Amino acid sequence: MFLNFFLLPLLVTVLFILILYPFALKIEFTDKPCHRKRHQHHTPLIGGIAIYLAILVTLFLNTPFFPNQNIFIAAITLLVIVGLIDDYQGLSVKIRFINQIAVGLIMAEFAHIKVTYLGDLFGFGNIPLGDYATAFTVFVVVGGINAFNMIDGIDGLAGSLTLVSITSIALISWIFQDWILFKFCLICIATILGFLLFNLRIFGRSCGKIFLGDTGSTLLGFTVCWSLISISQGERNFILPATTLWIIAVPLLDTVCIMLRRLTKNKSPFSPDREHLHYIFHIAGYSVNQTLTFILLFAITLSFIGIIADLFFNIPESLLFGLFIGIFIGYYWLIERAWMVIKVHRYLHVTKISDRRNRNQTPEVDMRSKKDRRLIPNQQQLEKFHKDKNKAVFSFLLNNNIDKKNK
Repeated sequence: MFLNFFLLPLLVTVLFILILYPFALKIEFTDKPCHRKRHQHHTPLIGGIAIYLAILVTLFLNTPFFPNQNIFIAAITLLVIVGLIDDYQGLSVKIRFINQIAVGLIMAEFAHIKVTYLGDLFGFGNIPLGDYATAFTVFVVVGGINAFNMIDGIDGLAGSLTLVSITSIALISWIFQDWILFKFCLICIATILGFLLFNLRIFGRSCGKIFLGDTGSTLLGFTVCWSLISISQGERNFILPATTLWIIAVPLLDTVCIMLRRLTKNKSPFSPDREHLHYIFHIAGYSVNQTLTFILLFAITLSFIGIIADLFFNIPESLLFGLFIGIFIGYYWLIERAWMVIKVHRYLHVTKISDRRNRNQTPEVDMRSKKDRRLIPNQQQLEKFHKDKNKAVFSFLLNNNIDKKNK
């Protein structure tokens, strides 16, 4: 299992990246620097296509084991084709949305993976969707795809957050001994790790060597949606529907909050800006790797809480949903007052540094005996000494010349 479903996709991903890298530079399939972006060089957008090709190779080299495998491949192929065109020359939001809706319909109507009920969110019983199941599934898929797309703002963030979600799904499938889903999660984990080897700021790199692009972020977002819906609905309802919110908490919170903030400012919810969570950390003075670490710890914590509360403590779904809504309200409140949080943080940070410097500054004590001590003049005393010395020399020369003349 390890060789076929982890090591193979990992090596294939790395191989495709190495092959595609010079070709992408040659045809300028790159992300160009601009005023909204922090990288300074043209960076190839080959992460998504490398992950896609590695998944295809792994699935084709192994016997068909994944339910609705051909439908999944058809859906992600459609996403990748449109994503590649968008990355290379840009597409309108309308075309991208139509493509995402089509992918959601494929998943719901052909693979029959759809959200048929919302669970007991309010304590009054299960909420069935009935005839609205397909429409709601498409809404969830489009929202999930864009959540992972919009969170892709710094090196390693989208890939790492997807890794947290996929690893959580792998853990759930392992607990319930669903080895087919577990193997699929291993493939995804391996391909993401292969990408992150070139995207993270590691090995002395000051920036990512490659990017996901819209191709990769939409592919990963759709894969997470497909997997989460499949384990929370239908026969394989391993987790409560509310638990899925905890597994993708950070991309979901950030996307919904940023859209609400834009709408309150009479802006399009899809207009670009620098108000995402990772930008706030940057303004507060944290480096990219520090920001990535904090956000990942936050995501891992929320996912862990959701899984443990659901599978081990059997917390009622209404309480689980209510707690998540409470976190959302607190998150939104903090983001709305980000300027105040940053100001307080900077004040505390400067105060802490000042206190540390004051503690480290110890008074200088001359440990020599009085007999061995010698005067160590300061700069002012040295200047006075040289000034008096020059005056004395000038006076001596002047008096000497006068004496010679008198003789």
